[in-house]
Amino acid sequence: MIPRLPQESILQALNNSKLVLVSGPKRAGKELLIDKILTEKNVVADIIDCSIKSERNVISETLKATTADLVVFNDAEHIVDLQSYIDLALSGSIKPSLLLLCSFPPSIELELIEALQQEGLYFKIYAPTFYEAASHFGLPNEEKLLEERLIFGNYPEVLNDLDGAEPKLRELITEVIDTHLGVNDRINKHEKLWRTLQLLAFSIGEPVSYLEIGERAGLDNETVMRYIALFEQADILIRLPSYSKDNRYELKKSNCVYFMDNGIRNALISNFNPTFLRNDMDQLWKNYLVSERIKWTRMNGIQSEFCFWRTHTRQQMDLLEIKPNEIRAYKMDWEKRKKVKLPNYFTELYPSAVSRVLNRSTYWPLLSKKQ
Repeated sequence: MIPRLPQESILQALNNSKLVLVSGPKRAGKELLIDKILTEKNVVADIIDCSIKSERNVISETLKATTADLVVFNDAEHIVDLQSYIDLALSGSIKPSLLLLCSFPPSIELELIEALQQEGLYFKIYAPTFYEAASHFGLPNEEKLLEERLIFGNYPEVLNDLDGAEPKLRELITEVIDTHLGVNDRINKHEKLWRTLQLLAFSIGEPVSYLEIGERAGLDNETVMRYIALFEQADILIRLPSYSKDNRYELKKSNCVYFMDNGIRNALISNFNPTFLRNDMDQLWKNYLVSERIKWTRMNGIQSEFCFWRTHTRQQMDLLEIKPNEIRAYKMDWEKRKKVKLPNYFTELYPSAVSRVLNRSTYWPLLSKKQ
């Protein structure tokens, strides 16, 4: 198992708090990490699979009867009255602490989530990041594996079995589509949703037309927007809004959509061809860099806002990372020998922005920089 960055921080939080929240996409390694922590530290815990109705029905009895110091709620997003159990733990009315593992935002008070974030008790776990993989396999070896990562992604099951990558990834997508995302969010239009995700997979790096996707998928634009929002909350999709200061020609209300993992994107379009047979390398490269940078910042608690910038004349910066006193802007291109010119209009409008071109020779500091 690849060592995960938040491991020690999660252990410390469990030692010091009655409530810890760990979220991230399905099968990204949350349960594996928690099992490792509990086993190594010899922690006795009751584990409840909240995706199973019969186990949800006896949560109250379990909390009252348990002698364990910790109760783990797997898939806690399925619990309708989760807040009431949290209140019992925080008030000391029950003995055990609670560890919530979620693949979708749980039904708890927003103020509580914000408090957990501020106190360092809320953790994000994604498929292993570039930094985690490079720390485990070594940076030279990880760079050799870069093309495999662009095609198959980083999900733990895939890293352990590349030959079985396609069925595993398609199974993961089906699991997300066919099961509850949250307590009140079941999607019944499987075929149309799959088609929507496929259309988005072919639109990497381009502003999304909800109307066009809706027409081709047989949905109205509001439904397309709702589906994208739900899968963004499930950490399957990433939505980048356009950045604008109301200057002439800038796109002002557009969005680009990326996938949190390249393997998911390639499974949707049934394309696991090697890089020399592909005509979408720039899309794969952009998706990989955008998703890896966002995963890295979220796992490290870095407060950044992410956007893209584009004009009606198609000048574009693929990724903007915005902090209170700084803008970092990136143009991405797979070919390292190709000379890429930064958009003149962007540098004129935002001369203080730090602008870079990211290719195969210049990318790795972006994916391991904690500032």
